[in-house]
Formats: sequence, C-alpha cells, structure tokens
Amino acid sequence: MAITAGITGSDLPGVPPTSSDINVRQPSNTSYLHPTCFRFYLGRVPAVTYFCQAVNLPSIDLSPIERPNMFADIKEIVSKPTYGDLTIRFLLDEDMENWRAIHDWMRDISAFEDFREVIVPESDHKSDARLVILTNGMNPNVEITFKDCWPSSLGAVEFDSAVTDLEALNVDVTFAFDSYSVVKL
Repeated sequence: MAITAGITGSDLPGVPPTSSDINVRQPSNTSYLHPTCFRFYLGRVPAVTYFCQAVNLPSIDLSPIERPNMFADIKEIVSKPTYGDLTIRFLLDEDMENWRAIHDWMRDISAFEDFREVIVPESDHKSDARLVILTNGMNPNVEITFKDCWPSSLGAVEFDSAVTDLEALNVDVTFAFDSYSVVKL
C-alpha cells in the first residue's frame, strides 16, 4: 500500500494545484526564443555593446551533499550556488577600441609590472552588465543583470594573411561575476 494513497497533486508540498480544464494548463506564450534576440550592455565598455555577436547565459549549479544512509545515500541541497562563466564574443573595430578597452581594464585591475599600475579605488575594478532578451518583435522581454563583472580572460586575436574569405575578426572575453538576477520586463 502506497503512503500517498488518497493524496492529490494539490495536497503535496511544492506541487501546484491541478485543474481538469485543459485550457488552464496551456502556456500563455507559445512563441520560441531565438538566438539572435538579445542585447548585451557593459557599462564600463560601451564600445563592446555595438559589436557584441554572442553571449552565453551562464549555468547555475547547486552541488548536493551526500548524507550517508544505511540503504542509499541521501542528497541534500546546498544553499550556495556556483555560477558558470559569462563569455561574450565581439567583433573588433578597425581601431581596436573595444579590444583595447578590455585589455586596459585588465591591466588596470592587476599588477603587470609594478604595484603603481593598479587602480586605487577598488570600486572601479568591476562593472555591472546586462543581458536583455528580446521578443520575436525585438522588444525587451527579460533582463538579466550580472553584478560586479570583471574580465578574467581576453582571447587571442588571430591575424592570417593566407585567408581567402575576408571576415571580420572577433574575440572572446570571459567575465567573472558575483551573481545574476532575472527580471521579466
């Protein structure tokens, strides 16, 4: 005999009440999200915003702790999230203004040659970033705000005189950040 006998879906904790009306259970928006429907804004480096080609929404992980049990270990929830990397890819402008802005930012927050190079106010080391997800009609729909971003890796720029198809150069930059929040606009 099952322990849950006589309990309906709405009586269980964490389970939303169900309805027998199929129209109530249908999604209100059946439009798909497309990979080109986004805008990325980085306050400290506005030159990257215009040339941004790709951005990933980082993963969020909760690592379980296994609690020993004589039958099978039980996984418990850890309240500390771990975020993946925020990586963007942008085209380089002819003057390399956007690449130089990221490069100079990295030099400013770390001592490359001596300690006099580091920016004195620590508040200037980081910048918030926003990823705005757009609808199919290119209207703002969801905003993801990344708190206290700073560049942790700037990818290599590859020059090659043997290419046959001229394509604009692009580069990846990876940002470390504290957390992100998601708001429906």
